[in-house]
Amino acid sequence: MRLSSSLQDLPTFTRIDALERGSSVGSDLSSGRPKPVRMLQRDGAVASFSKERTPPSSPTNRKKCMRAAGCAIALILLVFFAYGSWRYFHVFLSEGRSEYYVVLDCGSTGTRVYVYEWHINHNDANAFPIVLKPLGNAPKKKSGKLTRLYQRMETEPGLSKLVHNESGLKKAIEPLLQMAEKLIPRHAHKHTPLFLYATAGVRKLPSADSEWLLDKSWDILNNSSFLCSRDRVKIISGMDEAYYGWIALNHNMDMLGTSSSKMTYGSLDLGGSSLQVTFENDKSVQDETSIRLSIGSVEHHLSAYSLTGYGLNDAFDKSVAHLVKRLGGVASNGKVQVKHPCLQTGFKEDYICSYCHPLKQDGSPSVGEKNSGKEKQGIAVELVGAPQWNECSALAKVTVNLSEWSSASPGLDCNIHPCALASNFPRPYGQFFAISGFYVVFKFFNLTADATLGDVQKRGQEFCEKPWKVAKSSVPPQPFVEQYCFRAPYISSLLREGLQIKDSQVIIGSGSITWTHGVALLEAGQALSSRLDIQGYRILHREINPNILIVLFLISIVLVICAILCVSNSIPRSFRKSYLPIHRHNSGGSSVLGMGLPFKHLLWNPISSGDGRTKTPLSPTVAGSDPHPFAGLGGSSVELMESSRQSLGAYHSYSVGSLGQMQFSSGVRNPSRGQTTLQSRRSQSREDLSSSLADIHFPKV
Repeated sequence: MRLSSSLQDLPTFTRIDALERGSSVGSDLSSGRPKPVRMLQRDGAVASFSKERTPPSSPTNRKKCMRAAGCAIALILLVFFAYGSWRYFHVFLSEGRSEYYVVLDCGSTGTRVYVYEWHINHNDANAFPIVLKPLGNAPKKKSGKLTRLYQRMETEPGLSKLVHNESGLKKAIEPLLQMAEKLIPRHAHKHTPLFLYATAGVRKLPSADSEWLLDKSWDILNNSSFLCSRDRVKIISGMDEAYYGWIALNHNMDMLGTSSSKMTYGSLDLGGSSLQVTFENDKSVQDETSIRLSIGSVEHHLSAYSLTGYGLNDAFDKSVAHLVKRLGGVASNGKVQVKHPCLQTGFKEDYICSYCHPLKQDGSPSVGEKNSGKEKQGIAVELVGAPQWNECSALAKVTVNLSEWSSASPGLDCNIHPCALASNFPRPYGQFFAISGFYVVFKFFNLTADATLGDVQKRGQEFCEKPWKVAKSSVPPQPFVEQYCFRAPYISSLLREGLQIKDSQVIIGSGSITWTHGVALLEAGQALSSRLDIQGYRILHREINPNILIVLFLISIVLVICAILCVSNSIPRSFRKSYLPIHRHNSGGSSVLGMGLPFKHLLWNPISSGDGRTKTPLSPTVAGSDPHPFAGLGGSSVELMESSRQSLGAYHSYSVGSLGQMQFSSGVRNPSRGQTTLQSRRSQSREDLSSSLADIHFPKV
């Protein structure tokens, strides 16, 4: 019996169970014969037939442009929000994470190491953005049998006395590096910058000697566990040393970056060889001493200069040179006994006068600049104590007066002009903190910061009047004990006559304030500026509510998904409505892979055709839900599609009016006999299919 159906009897099938699809397809594979898939699809009610299949709907050029623009905007917004979120979370995650700096101070009397820890200040939006603190302020260290007043790690002698002494240079530097390694966590060593800055002691050396010291020091530092480069091993100028000290002082006093009208503090940093003077002017001054320092939104106009030869050790050496000058002729190969009014009774010691130049032609020593290089040995003398307090005070004033040591400033009157300053140096202005050497003198005499210069002179006079053995045993063992009788009147004359600063303008600062603190602070500021945009010290995440940034971060995630969908130009299949075809084959006992299915029954979902009849299992399968060019009788249309493994690109459309014509994606041509085959579940032959189609096309009357 020939199985046939009229077009009016074809119902609509919209879905198929996965089990049926698998069973029907698999049966063909099990039989060893590849079977083409037949799909019959019925569309909704359409009034007319069409020989041309309507092309699938596609976005117009305008929609494509809009989609491309939307994708571009989404990507731009994504990059913006991702960058902003990264900046915020980077700062947030780095909060509390500490970094470190190691600074070696190579002075005239010794080499010191300073270790600093710093991190970003997140506690106060209006405060300085960097928190910097020194590490390793251990109890007083002993150098041999001598106790230091400073709480710091120090080696002696200074680098200036170690020229062409490579083993001595290693002994001076390596213990300091080992100390720093103990203070810094091991994991941070390779990221910790290391600096070696030499000051006045090395500045006075010939360039060949100073370069040798720096090169050999670099070789030692390069083998350490810290991060160091050759440009971080250098000699700094007196002006650099001065403003480093000013920065250190005002940071310690919380005065940096403040927009208040209160003036910052001036710095008087007294070393062994020189004095650094730095202060802020109330107006901008343009000269060789002026420095403009911008910290955040605040600008500071500074005057900074270094007075070479006004350090504690050089000042005493000048006092000896002045006494040698008054003696007259001295043999170059012999010793001369010099009675010093600032040394205790019973003191006698050999001394090398560095400020005593070689003999003049008349046999008298010349006095002036400190010797260096091959002449750094100076003249050997024997110092003998002959205490006279008034003469000692007068000698201190002579040491302060620049006209006694430089022909460029003759006849300076200390009562009229600051006699320690050249004519091109501005006079000190404002309130000052006296640090370093000033602190050492006060500490030696057990004076507090609120003591006056008069108190210092009184203690100095009492110390001078003691016999040397008594004076030496009255204080802990420390270097240069014999010089403190001279240092007491010297610092008083330096402040009052040399700089003409009133006692009320001077505050004795702490020994913990050093110019190396300023070096670490500036380096930390540069590191911070390279990471964050700072405007008035308001870091990015303080200006934006963190909750807003979290929302923006979530939005950026959504934009990522949208951007991916736009780029892929597709919608996930999980969001599509599935219209799978029902495949009709001869057998239904095997799967696609040729394996039998556990359930062989077929599941059908018949839909009424509109006249009360139901689709029988013998009907052809129904395809998807695309628009169809096929219009049927009675207000229905049916589209027949044929696909097989042999011809995947052909799309077949049959019209009731012309069944012999087929429409392909590549054009319209007359089909061959094999291309017009319609197969039912009972494997109808090509002839049966032609008869079925003829019955449909020519219904019986």
